[in-house]
Amino acid sequence: MSRAPTIAGKPWVLTLADQAPPLRWEEVFTAPVDTIEIEIGTGKGMFLRREAAERANVGFLGVEKSVKFFLVCAERIARDGRPNVRIVRADAFDLLARWIPRGSIASLHAYFPDPWPKKRHAKRRLLSPALFDLSARAIALGGILAVATDVGPYFAEAAAVLDAHPSFDRTTVTDDDRARVATNYALKYAREGRVLHLGRWRRNASEPPSIPPPPSRRRKDASSVPSPAE
Repeated sequence: MSRAPTIAGKPWVLTLADQAPPLRWEEVFTAPVDTIEIEIGTGKGMFLRREAAERANVGFLGVEKSVKFFLVCAERIARDGRPNVRIVRADAFDLLARWIPRGSIASLHAYFPDPWPKKRHAKRRLLSPALFDLSARAIALGGILAVATDVGPYFAEAAAVLDAHPSFDRTTVTDDDRARVATNYALKYAREGRVLHLGRWRRNASEPPSIPPPPSRRRKDASSVPSPAE
């Protein structure tokens, strides 16, 4: 049985269907926040919820396309009851292209996305030039783009693109940075002995690339709260 009726219309769920872009952050968060950070692919919400609890002055927006994980994360955020965290069910490319005001976020986190290892599925990969260009537009000067995966070749490919990107400069990854990437996947992979590949790139003063058309990987709109029929 679907759990959607327990979250539809609730303040911690950001619904795009009933408003026009771009987002107005003062309307998204009911409490004043100093900066905004976005996590793409919240999963069950471990990273998002912990960061929101530890940094009450930061507004956190989680983006999740999977109905299953969206519902789990939304219910956990509801139980926490914190005013500085929101979740939206949306396509990350469309959200960054149309909804996020330019230079308005301090950090963007993309941790353990599906690597889609087969060549014919490469266009479905999240860590891509299109995402990095859109991130360059959304992240403020001095802000951070952080990516993590347990798949070495996937990380190497993404890192090569980011190292050559005119809008980003690679920064040092500290032990504290690694400790903060404590998602469900990170803990699971650590128990299995997998290597964590984590990179952080700082937004420099270069003009961001022009916005590419967001690659629509599904016809179905993913910007609304799932209904009981889904």
